[in-house]
Amino acid sequence: MKRHVISVLAPDRVGIVKSITTAITNLGGNIDGMSQTVVHGYFTIILTATFNKTLIQDEIREAILAQFDENDASVIVRPFEESLETRCHEEHERYILTITGKDRPGILKTLTTYLYESNINIEDYYFTIQGEHVTHIGEITIPRELDIKQLQGELQTLLSSIDLIATLQHENIFRATSEIYSIRQLLKGKS
Repeated sequence: MKRHVISVLAPDRVGIVKSITTAITNLGGNIDGMSQTVVHGYFTIILTATFNKTLIQDEIREAILAQFDENDASVIVRPFEESLETRCHEEHERYILTITGKDRPGILKTLTTYLYESNINIEDYYFTIQGEHVTHIGEITIPRELDIKQLQGELQTLLSSIDLIATLQHENIFRATSEIYSIRQLLKGKS
């Protein structure tokens, strides 16, 4: 069994995920992790897949490229490095960071510089712009030794200096207050 990390970038169209998953399955692969999004008409996906036979990276790449028109997609295939997955999550807590306000150049540079200097990892990040208003939502992992109240204050001060509002919530609090599924589960328990 050999595990690979696969990334694909292409102009968006209906059926891309089906094409990629078909190519991987036909090679004897099992997809065991996946994240996909579309940004301004471009589709991107990163996934991990374990294959029941030894394949060279070019075989996987060519099988996926065969699902696209010529020069329509970029595909990267790398061997999976187990050591990257073993990052100790017990030493970190997962938080949801939301930022809102007027869009301007430099928001991400300001934020990511602060997070880097604080040894905070960005696990997932998304933002959307509507008119002049921007909303950022990020999933970050924070080392347990950091003082969360101090971190919240520093983030609010940093981002308010460029007229943005920042909120940082532990993932459990965010989910309990933001996901409909959690409310439905609570209501089922009262029936």
